[in-house]
Amino acid sequence: MNQSQSVNDLFSQYLPPLAENLVVLTANRIRNMITNGSLAPGSRLPNEHELSEAMGVSRGTIRAALNLLQQQGLLWRRQGVGTFISEVPLLENRLDLNFSYTALIRSMGHQPGCKLLDIRVIPADELSANRLQVEESTPLVCIRRIRTADERPVVASLDSFPQSLLYQGMRKMELEDLRRLLSEKISLYQVFEEDLHQTIDYGITRLRPIAADAQLIKQFALDIPRGSVMLYMEQLDFDRNRQPILFSHEYHLAEHTTFTIYRRR
Repeated sequence: MNQSQSVNDLFSQYLPPLAENLVVLTANRIRNMITNGSLAPGSRLPNEHELSEAMGVSRGTIRAALNLLQQQGLLWRRQGVGTFISEVPLLENRLDLNFSYTALIRSMGHQPGCKLLDIRVIPADELSANRLQVEESTPLVCIRRIRTADERPVVASLDSFPQSLLYQGMRKMELEDLRRLLSEKISLYQVFEEDLHQTIDYGITRLRPIAADAQLIKQFALDIPRGSVMLYMEQLDFDRNRQPILFSHEYHLAEHTTFTIYRRR
């Protein structure tokens, strides 16, 4: 197999569907190849012409997608040499990128896992209704779980979204179906895209340090001392139409996760 065939075989798996913003979709697919290890840190990308043919988009789209990834710190370029995958380890969770925490854990060579504590339907309270732009008491699916890396707890999360999203496909998805899919795929983002047919385009996050209190420890059955330092993140995810569809509370154990911010001049 020659080099051109190898490029096509690799990148053709990530052909973007028809959509308005091919630049973002193309950038996301290259990013996925980086996070899942298909593109190794330090490796050089094929040239724009090869990428264009392999991914089925124009050279202009490829150029804009690479520029976007370079701005986000995932790529770097050397004049006259080529474009390379950054060697910054992805375990240092980039706060400016919104990708699956499952993919993040896997990209660092750890085994992602999930301890599903509870899935239920609850009425939206004032805060959730405000964030998701629904009426109070609107039925929300609420998922309480612990995310793990090599069976070590790293994130406790509470995710909520309108129950109506379970009815978007050809048939109604029951909570037990959702429980099974989460057990298999671990990533809620993956379930949203593949099974609920809801693409999460971007998220807005508020964060602050907290000390774990007795209520939080009991809520997630955490085996940590009271007063343990955690990073609390409140995140609201939006679809391509800029509609909020997922509201999350995440509690990151400080000793297991490092966060970084790419600051571009």
